[in-house]
Amino acid sequence: MGFGGDLFWTVLAREYYKKNNKKVTFVHGNNKIYFTEMWINNPYISEEILPDTNIINLNKYSNLHKELHTEKNSSLQRCNFFGFNPTNLKPDLVYTEKEENKIKNLLKTLPEKFICIEPNAKTSWTPNRLYPFEKWQYIVNELVKNNINVIQVGIPGKKKLENVIDIRTKLSGIRETGCLLKYCNLFVSTDGGLTNVSGANGNKCLSIFTPMYSQNLTNPEIDNYHYIWIHTEDHKACHNIQFCRQCKEIMSNFDDNVIINEILKIYNK
Repeated sequence: MGFGGDLFWTVLAREYYKKNNKKVTFVHGNNKIYFTEMWINNPYISEEILPDTNIINLNKYSNLHKELHTEKNSSLQRCNFFGFNPTNLKPDLVYTEKEENKIKNLLKTLPEKFICIEPNAKTSWTPNRLYPFEKWQYIVNELVKNNINVIQVGIPGKKKLENVIDIRTKLSGIRETGCLLKYCNLFVSTDGGLTNVSGANGNKCLSIFTPMYSQNLTNPEIDNYHYIWIHTEDHKACHNIQFCRQCKEIMSNFDDNVIINEILKIYNK
């Protein structure tokens, strides 16, 4: 599971805790404990099996490979499968004091106001979530013309944008990056782990949904979460995880000024 998927499970853990005041321990495989860094400090999830914990075997969840095709919010799908129908779909992500202190010290070296951008989507699952890098560069150049500071976050070693403050090597991983996003004026990227982290944080976020997705996968009730769905009436929600020529063409032809205008609208709100 990816970082976003790990966050989706926190909604289910919270529902179990609300029902019987007991933490959840997730197991998989041969009842092996599954615990991810996204659950550190989580008040509803335990990293060990105790007499008073709810044990949830993730092997029982048979819909994981179907989530993309059912066009329904992933957290809601998982909760429904285990018999819950939550009204609050916001994931839980709780940072440690050490993480908070590191980011607060880092903020002293950064501009007072800034936008964070991650242009390098993880493509190991599918190449169709990657918005063209040169189009990201155009977006950044236009933002800089508007006197907006842009900070690049994400995977160290991947392509670096021009005209940005690159702090990727100063952050040890997704948790510290997520903690920084709490303090940015807006985070912009294609849908993925960090946009889901933003949803948990509640910071302003603009998620770029590529044509392979359906807008129904979003959670419009999360505060400060915005999205642009790039698609045409002839090609949308193809759910194709193999290379899709039509998805690439639609993204290549998309007017980047639509994204820029939405960024400025959210940033200046």
